[in-house]
Amino acid sequence: MKRFTGKLMAVVCAVFFAISFNVFANGAEDSSGKGSRGVKTRTLTLSCHVTDNDSNMVLFKKFAELIEQKTGGVLKIDIYPNGQLYGQNNALEALKLGTLDFAMSDTSLWANYDAGCGLLDLPYMFKTRKQAINVCSSDIINPIKERLVKVAGIRPITVECLNFRNCLVKNMNVNSYAQFKNLKMRTPEAPTIVKFFELIGANPSVIASGEAYTAVQTGVVDGLEGHAEYMVLQKFYEVAKNYVQTEHVMTFTALNMSERVYQSLTDSQKTAMAEAAQEALKYFYEYTDKLFSEKYQELKDYGVKITMVDKTQFENAVRPYIEDFVKKYQEEDLYKKIQETK
Repeated sequence: MKRFTGKLMAVVCAVFFAISFNVFANGAEDSSGKGSRGVKTRTLTLSCHVTDNDSNMVLFKKFAELIEQKTGGVLKIDIYPNGQLYGQNNALEALKLGTLDFAMSDTSLWANYDAGCGLLDLPYMFKTRKQAINVCSSDIINPIKERLVKVAGIRPITVECLNFRNCLVKNMNVNSYAQFKNLKMRTPEAPTIVKFFELIGANPSVIASGEAYTAVQTGVVDGLEGHAEYMVLQKFYEVAKNYVQTEHVMTFTALNMSERVYQSLTDSQKTAMAEAAQEALKYFYEYTDKLFSEKYQELKDYGVKITMVDKTQFENAVRPYIEDFVKKYQEEDLYKKIQETK
C-alpha cells in the first residue's frame, strides 16, 4: 500500500504553517475592535479542506454566526475552506501543537492518534443514517471524544453524520464482491477504511484529497470511495462513472478544537460554544434532510451509473476484524450501545 502522506511530513507542515499563519492562529486578539461589552475581541481560525459550498460549511458558518451572537461579539471565527491553510492531517497536527484553533476532519482520522477512536468508522457499524445520527447526537460517543482529548489534545466540538461511503470506479462492469479483487482504490489516511479494502482483497492507496482526482484520471488508482456529495463537489464524476453501493462506512465529520485553546476560554464562552454547537447541528440536519438524495440525482445527471451490490460477502469479510477490534480496545459496551440504537 502506498502512502503519499506521513506523520513526519504532517508535523513539518504544521510547524511551517504555524510560522506562516501566526497572524491567524492561537486565538489572535483583534486590537482594532471590541465586542458589545467593551471587551477586546478574539478571532479564532477554522481550517477546512472542503469547498465553500459543502454542507459542512453550512454548519460551520452557522456555528460562527451563533458564537459571535452569544458572546456579544467577543469571540469571532474566521473560516478558511478549500485547504487554504491545511489539509486534514496537517490541520489535526496543528491542533495538537496548539498552533491552530479549529479544524474540520473526518472522524476516521482520529484513529491515527488512538486506534480505539476508530470505532465509529468501522465497516458496517450502521444500518441507517437515522441510527448514525442518533448515536453521534447522544452521549454514547463521549468516551471516544474524551479519549481523543487525552491522547492528542484535540477536542471534538461537534460530530455530524453525512452519509454512507460508496465506491466510484472507472470499470463499468464492477458489480460484485469478487470484482474488487486487486482493484486499486484511493483512500484517505484512515486506518479503518484502509483495512476494509485490504480485507476485501482490493489494493488501498492513501492519497491526499487534493491529489485524488488526478490519481483516478491518470490511472494511478482504479477508483476512490466517499459519499455522494463529496463525489459531486469534487467533480469525480468526470473521471469515473460507476458508483457501486457498498455502503461500507458511514461518513462522520467533526469540528475539532485545540484543547489548549479551549482551556483558554472563560466558562461563559465554553457554555456559549456548547449552545452554538447544538443549534448549528440542528440547522445542519434540517439542511441535509433532502440534500443527499439530490446529490444522487446530480450524479445520474452527469452520467454516473448507480450500481447496487449484495453486501453479504463484504460484511462477512470484515466481521472477524470488527470482533477483534472491539475486544482489543475493550469497547464491548460501547459497541453494544451503538448496535442497540435505532
